Amino acid sequence: MRRYSLIVSLLCLVLGSGCKKSMSGYQATGSIIGPDPRVPACGGGTWIQIDGHPNPGIPATGYYDIGTVPAGFQIDNSTKYPIRVELDYTVNAHCTIYVDISRIKVIN
Repeated sequence: MRRYSLIVSLLCLVLGSGCKKSMSGYQATGSIIGPDPRVPACGGGTWIQIDGHPNPGIPATGYYDIGTVPAGFQIDNSTKYPIRVELDYTVNAHCTIYVDISRIKVIN
């Protein structure tokens, strides 16, 4: 009986460890398109197009403006657009054309 109990316990441990969510995957992929030349109350900054999630507020392009990004992520003036990225984001609650990016990685 002890042997059976040990086997069941080990099996549960192995199966349970395989169910943990990994933080290596990103929520979405997309392309940073370039600077947004508009300067409305909610606008201006840098455009990003998120694959499969177009911005319903801008049906012509589906672009969002980038609101916030993690401190270490920077785009300099010599950057060639578009830049393919993986990202975790939320749509800004106050201005829905902005996305706030919590995690981002450039894809080569």
